[in-house]
This record gives sequence, C-alpha cells and structure tokens, in this order.
Amino acid sequence: MPLLGKYRFSFDTWKRLEVEEDFLEESEEIEDPYVELKDWRPLQGKECNHINVAFVDGVRRTEHLIYIEDEEGNFSEGVFVSVGAGGILMKHGRLNSMNHSIKGMSIKRFLVLKKGFNIGESLLRFELEGTAIEFSVDFAEGELSPFVNELMSRMESMVAENLYRSHKPELMITDGTVHYSAKLKSLPFVGYVKKHRRRYVPSEETWIFRELKLGERTPLIRLHSQPTMEGGGATTFDKFTWYVRISEDEGISGIARLEVSAGIGLNRAKELADMSTYIVPKFASTEFTDRRAPHNLLPIKHLENALRKALGSQTLIRRVITKELLTNPQAP
Repeated sequence: MPLLGKYRFSFDTWKRLEVEEDFLEESEEIEDPYVELKDWRPLQGKECNHINVAFVDGVRRTEHLIYIEDEEGNFSEGVFVSVGAGGILMKHGRLNSMNHSIKGMSIKRFLVLKKGFNIGESLLRFELEGTAIEFSVDFAEGELSPFVNELMSRMESMVAENLYRSHKPELMITDGTVHYSAKLKSLPFVGYVKKHRRRYVPSEETWIFRELKLGERTPLIRLHSQPTMEGGGATTFDKFTWYVRISEDEGISGIARLEVSAGIGLNRAKELADMSTYIVPKFASTEFTDRRAPHNLLPIKHLENALRKALGSQTLIRRVITKELLTNPQAP
C-alpha cells in the first residue's frame, strides 16, 4: 500500500462522504414564547423598499475519501474536501447584476483526518496544469461530517462579518442557523432555517400556523440554545426566533423559520423580524425554478451555483489527488 506520512492508505473509489446538515440545528428549548406579545396574533411585515439586503451561504464538496492504517492495523477514514463561502449584496427594488452583487467569495480545501493520525504535514500541495491545489490538513475529534460543516460555518461567518462591516446592509441573511460567533461579536445576522426538525411554538399557539398569511410572522420566541458544533465558542446561546409564511403553500411547507442572537436586544430583533417578514417572501422560489421551493431563496440558489462553479472540476481534482499520492507519496 502507498504511504501518506508514516501511514499506509487506500482510496475509497465508490463511497462519498455524505455531509449532513442535521447537526447545524442546535439543541434548543423554549425559554419565553411571550417575550414580544402576551396575546399571540399574526404580525405583518414592515414595508422597506430600496434597502440593501445581503445573503450569505456556503457549499462543500467531497473530492476523495481515503482510509489510512497505522502500524498496528487500526483503520480510520479521511476526506479531501473543498469548501466555499460567499455573499450577494442587493438593492431591493433595483436591477442587480450577478457580477457586481457577489462579494467576498472564498474557496478553501482541506484534508480532514481523525485526531491521532498525524501525517507530519500541515499542507498538501498538488500541481495541476501550471497551478497548484493546496489542501490544509486538519483533525476532527469526532465524526468527519460535522467537522466539515463546522469548517464551512466558520467560513460563512467570516464572509458575513467582512461583508457587514464593509457595506453595512440593513438586512443580513445567513443561510442556516446563526453561528455562535454572531453572539460573541454582537452582530445582527438573521439566520434563515429552511427545514423544520423541531417546533419552537407552544402547543397552545400552533393555531397561528394555519392563520398566517403571506408576508406575516409569528411573535418572537426566546430560545435557550446549547451549541453542538465542534470547536470552541459559546457554551450557551440565547436567540430570538420567529416563523414567516413565504408562500401560499398549505401548512408548514409554506413557512420558514428565522432567528437572531438575543444579544442584539429585543427592539433590534423586532426591527429585523419586521424587515425580513416583508423581504424574504419576495425571494421565495417556485417549483418551476427550484426543486427545493419555496424555501431555497433565489439569491441563495444563484450564490450556490456560483460557488460550486468556483470549486473547479471535481473529476479533474480527484484525478490529480489520486495520481499525485500514488506516484509521489507524501512523507514527513
């Protein structure tokens, strides 16, 4: 078997690491469902035309899965993965071109191994037609998939922070749950959560899902959260969350959940909730344009397409990794 550092390794040519998003939804409990209103009712979004709206998202792609083996015959998985993050800055109500709207696109590549399998290198560099592809070596304490998601989440947070500080959009929407770095830096990012894995509305108030009309939201709910993502950061993370009807689809299928760090304060959270309730439904996709309709917002869809294109050819990258490691083993 060929060597990667001091370890023997082999490629898994048929299996691809499935990077799951489930862990990104944190373990949360309802702390106060009446923090905004004691008597619940649907709330209308606030009209806010011609504001600057930013969307931030990330993508990740498995390039190659490998097995490495130590001298005692212990096996472990490793993964070559490419991760991208970027933002789109738009003026609502105006014509926006993709070339001028995309901001802060960043592409990074990693070889993620389990801790204890140190190959003696911090960076693997592969030559490719006059250029080079570099994979930073990193180590996961637990499963590889959550660790890769955390790498992507950190990149998204960095892109979002840079975009916010440089352009100061009135509304900043990040795809997925709000990263705990938003709390640590008191940043007013609105997390947009597409899937409903838990319900954060008390049983006695679920009637509101049937009553919400397009462009209306629930009152704010205060959540107490325990981050489950790998890495450092906050041990607790209180949030305000609310539900918005983004399409005429029946039931919960036409509703999305949004959230912000409670650290920005109740009044600021209400402002962002009102703006997002007006803006987000205008960008909801349809089945004609996106199989993930209505929850996959159109700016997010176009941003994801641009990021995946920027990752480069997966076939070519896999071929280069295979050729280089089999003909030029990486030794410490």
